[in-house]
Amino acid sequence: MTHDPTPELDHTANIIIWPDDQKEMVLIPGARFIMGANTGDPTYQPEHQVEVADFYLDRWPVTNEEYKHFVDATGHPVPHYHVSWCDTSAYNWDPDTRLYPEGKADHPVVLVTWADAMAYAAWAGKRLPTEAEWELAVRGPQGRRYPWGNDFEAAYCNCKEAGLGQTSPIGYFSPNGDTPEGLIDMVGNVWEWTNTLFRAYPYDADDGRESRDAAGFRVLRGASWVNDSNVAHALSRLDGDFVFFNNVGFRCAASPE
Repeated sequence: MTHDPTPELDHTANIIIWPDDQKEMVLIPGARFIMGANTGDPTYQPEHQVEVADFYLDRWPVTNEEYKHFVDATGHPVPHYHVSWCDTSAYNWDPDTRLYPEGKADHPVVLVTWADAMAYAAWAGKRLPTEAEWELAVRGPQGRRYPWGNDFEAAYCNCKEAGLGQTSPIGYFSPNGDTPEGLIDMVGNVWEWTNTLFRAYPYDADDGRESRDAAGFRVLRGASWVNDSNVAHALSRLDGDFVFFNNVGFRCAASPE
């Protein structure tokens, strides 16, 4: 394992530095791919084909340090909550100093709502990925179940079996847990917000589920440090009905144009 957020890449990887937030982004070539499955949880059934155009995706989830650049530039409220449904003690920012928890600069920012993620994306000149884009990025046209292949490896991602019991620094499981293109933490560590409304499959980008103005719960993808191997894989979907949580973060996407 390494804590280096920029592990050695496959030589075919197409990496850019996004000018507005200086994050590394990976070009994901468009493809027609098989989304979902015919077995397992009903929420990701049935298996169906989806066409996705080229897009860029952040190599790793937005970290506390990266999120601080955004809140400093915009005055956006920092993540700080005391609620009954979530233990926020280890992840709350200080509302007076507007600093993230000590020692977690390179951990994914959590306790962020979908609106918070959208605000960051707008500030950075990006957007949130659709869940179809997200699934293509992690599974590839080959339809992998995990970023690294088809077999579960507890040592390759921050899920319950890894035993960390909290978020982990970006790159902690790199390069073993990365996709061939170099995407980090696509399964495990934190669930990630997408633009997509939580609706039944088959996925259809034109049926209103990608409307940013429509009411409803948004899809989370990727599973987290809380989840075990039954959930920590590329097919899992979750509706964000809890607004925020200590295992939910995000990464951004952008279209080439």
